Amino acid sequence: MFAPANQTHFALTIEGLSSDFQVFSLQGREAISQPFVFEVELVSEQPSLDLETLLHKPAFLQLSPDGSGIHGQIYRAAQGDSGKRLTRYAVTLRPHLSYLAHRINQRIFQNLNVPKIIGSVLEEHGIQSNAYEFKVGAIYPERIYCVQYDESDLQFIQRLCEEEGIHYHFQHSATAHKLVFGDDQTVFPKLAPVAYQQDSGMVANDPVIKRFDLRLETRTSRTTRRDYDFEKPRLTLESENRGDALPDLEDYDYPGRFIDRERGKHLAKRALERHRSDFQLAEGKSDQPLLVSGHFLALTQHPKAKWNDLWLLTEILHEGKQPQVLEESVTSDTTKLKDDFHQGYRNRFQATPWDVPNRPPLTQKKPRILGSQSAVVTGPKGEEIHCDQYGRVKVQFHWDREGQADDKTSCWLRVSSAWAGAHYGGIAIPRIGMEVLVSFLEGDPDQPLISGCLYHKENVVPYALPANKTRTTFKTLSSPGGGGYNELRIEDKKGQEQIFLHAQRDWNENVEHDQKIRVGNERHDTVEQNSYSEFKAEEHHTVYADRKVETRANDHLTVGVNQHIKVGTGQFIEAGQEIHLSSGMKVVLEAGSELTLKGGGSFIKIDGSGVTLSGPVINMNSGGSPGSGTGAAPLMPGVLKQADADKAGAVLTPAQINTLKRNAPFCEECEKCKAGVCDIEKPNHDTEKITHDLVFVVNDEKTGKPKPNTPYQIKLESGLIVKGVTDSKGLTQKVSSNKPEKATIEAPYYGDTTSDTHSDCGSDACSC
Repeated sequence: MFAPANQTHFALTIEGLSSDFQVFSLQGREAISQPFVFEVELVSEQPSLDLETLLHKPAFLQLSPDGSGIHGQIYRAAQGDSGKRLTRYAVTLRPHLSYLAHRINQRIFQNLNVPKIIGSVLEEHGIQSNAYEFKVGAIYPERIYCVQYDESDLQFIQRLCEEEGIHYHFQHSATAHKLVFGDDQTVFPKLAPVAYQQDSGMVANDPVIKRFDLRLETRTSRTTRRDYDFEKPRLTLESENRGDALPDLEDYDYPGRFIDRERGKHLAKRALERHRSDFQLAEGKSDQPLLVSGHFLALTQHPKAKWNDLWLLTEILHEGKQPQVLEESVTSDTTKLKDDFHQGYRNRFQATPWDVPNRPPLTQKKPRILGSQSAVVTGPKGEEIHCDQYGRVKVQFHWDREGQADDKTSCWLRVSSAWAGAHYGGIAIPRIGMEVLVSFLEGDPDQPLISGCLYHKENVVPYALPANKTRTTFKTLSSPGGGGYNELRIEDKKGQEQIFLHAQRDWNENVEHDQKIRVGNERHDTVEQNSYSEFKAEEHHTVYADRKVETRANDHLTVGVNQHIKVGTGQFIEAGQEIHLSSGMKVVLEAGSELTLKGGGSFIKIDGSGVTLSGPVINMNSGGSPGSGTGAAPLMPGVLKQADADKAGAVLTPAQINTLKRNAPFCEECEKCKAGVCDIEKPNHDTEKITHDLVFVVNDEKTGKPKPNTPYQIKLESGLIVKGVTDSKGLTQKVSSNKPEKATIEAPYYGDTTSDTHSDCGSDACSC
């Protein structure tokens, strides 16, 4: 039964404050996943209350005689007219959560799931764990990188809940209100049954539902989400959720913000539930003050039997008036809203069937960063370059107040390149301390990438500008510690055009085919240590003017077969001590008109007039012995070091390719090979075979000792011919083959005689 008309139903209790406030009227709105707000008009016999003492005080608004009501904090306080005895006041009740709308922030959360992120924000505002609760069934993945960008803490929390499909509601007591988060229907409490009684103007004995309408409205019937993961670039990340409703109306969205299909299915399902959560929407009126959003209404006694079921109250508009506190006639309405409602309590509500999942609508759009921002590359203390296997780096944005300029300031950011392929392309990793230009995929603060680098006052350009404005350069810095650099510089100033290359240490060139160099004027080469050249075929030199060569130590020349020297006019050879000519077979000295041998004051002269011998004594067959020379012992060239021979492209062995074709977790090459369209570079199997090397030792037939300086010719079954002269140890040069084959050697070899010595050549050295 209702209380008598002159008895008050509503009361406001303010924690820590003794007052004679009486509630004159109230209006309030509460809804699932929204902070509630109640405007309460009060009267008091105290005209001089300090309004500031009311602000932020916890207060309880009692709505029914049994003590149920709304608990919140006084968010606003105002004083109105004062009469002879009573003064009017107005207060606004809101939950503690509403205060979060007044703190706007820009910060980064890393490696936390949504419940933990929300919890940390709430506790920063003094909403401790006993004032909120997560009753969620799903396991929410950690967000590697989640940015709150230029949005209030309340907007941030609302957005995260909406993205994940998490709803929240409030549960009230006389001393507190609790914020409850959930993701299914089991978290909503059930209210006592309320009967339906059509509003006929008659007053019922108990509060009833006076109107209950239901409407159906067309909604999306299918959701599809697609995304892209650069670590699985050939995998199509697409998930769909389809309902039974017709017609087929699809909501397709990219990017879906997921990197695995199960997560995609979850998000697509939540999105479809959000679209269809109000497909069936009931609207009603009642005078039952116990109705609270986020609770189940048990409807009874409705003529349509199927409606006598549980309905989830999603929104309630409360209104109450008790003018008797003014001790005036109840027909005297002095409130702001004028209609036929003068006294008592009434509400309007919306509800959905109990078994339809409630998902908050997308009311909070994710902030977008228009254009680019600059940031500074960061990393661990003591490091100069910090990156991962993809060349990604970390940065600290200028707006980030919490970052410590270390390796935890941000997620890994991909770095844009002018060219990027499979083991080829260009890469320049931004180094710690560099200022970089950061753009955002679709303007999403959670998806930054680096598009370039920027100079500033401390990181200045390599050459002073504008003095060197015609220079284009790519200059690096040795790391760690600096002190050196590599550089490619192009000078375009008229008359001073130049290409400059500087290698701080080594410079390797690898030309797979021809190299042609033309120098229009002079060429100067300076090698400060040894110089090595190896020509595996012929070498040709043509000098059109003088050739001047100075060897300041020894000059060693080894010719494998013949040496031909043709001098147009004269050849002049001078040795400070000795000239020794030695031949294994014969020496022929031929002169067109005169030949002279001169030494020790004696000489032999051969010319057209005869042979002239001159000396103190001429001995013929009278003993004595010939003089001996030092003998030729040229040193062989040093071993040549090869240039880097890196290959472009992904080179895999057949065994690796077969492994990739097996059923296994996704990888890019697997997917292509499974489809029979492998674009992996075919390996060169010849390079994988064993190389067989051969070295002959040529021994003297009489002494059995190794015979140096002996010309030879080696023939292989494959047709390869190798000619040369044995070294000081009687060894020939190394001959290589990619298969075992028979080899023959001729030694000594003079081009017109043959001495066959056969040997089967394998991986071991042979001798003859």
